[in-house]
Amino acid sequence: MDYFKELNFRTPAQERSKKTLEDIEVAFSDIGQLGEIENINSENLSAKSGYSQSTLFHYFKKFDDIYSYVFLIRAKKTTLIACEMINQHPADAPLSVLVGNIVKLSIEQCNRPPRKALLFVLKKFIKNTDNPQLINTSADVVIPYWMAATERDQTNTFVKFTESELLLRFRAFQAVIRSPFFEDKAMAGTSEHAEIAYDLAMNIFSAPVAAL
Repeated sequence: MDYFKELNFRTPAQERSKKTLEDIEVAFSDIGQLGEIENINSENLSAKSGYSQSTLFHYFKKFDDIYSYVFLIRAKKTTLIACEMINQHPADAPLSVLVGNIVKLSIEQCNRPPRKALLFVLKKFIKNTDNPQLINTSADVVIPYWMAATERDQTNTFVKFTESELLLRFRAFQAVIRSPFFEDKAMAGTSEHAEIAYDLAMNIFSAPVAAL
């Protein structure tokens, strides 16, 4: 998914431009880790990244667009790791192993920034974007990888769901992982959260229980 087209940002065409955006993202994250994320502005981001303020606004219409970009690019990186994890899942390893790995990855990635920073960036994204659905749809690229893992499975623990079924099941999984973080619950990111998420994910991706 091209977030620049989705959000109407200026698309980086050259490797140098892509490097500039990567540096801006890293600088943004570094400032957020060291201090109050709401105090990030074009001046200190420019100083930290080494790029002028005019360069920042060459790619983004307004400063709040950077929050949207950082939020979505982080989600995209996590999704790409998940795709590779699913792609590398051995045919002789059961569903439980893959589910455990995906739950661990998802919670670790949500736990990376301070919770306050995650919530702040999320609120900024929702407030400023015309495409709030990107919070969920950005992860849809994992579906063909999951279907391929199902096809090569030799353990008979994977269920052959249709693409539409998997889309809704992944929406449910996203809610299991994200809701405690987005609602700022004390359990977010804890071992309890991981255990509950694993149990619910196994239910989501396992065969439906036949009606009695």
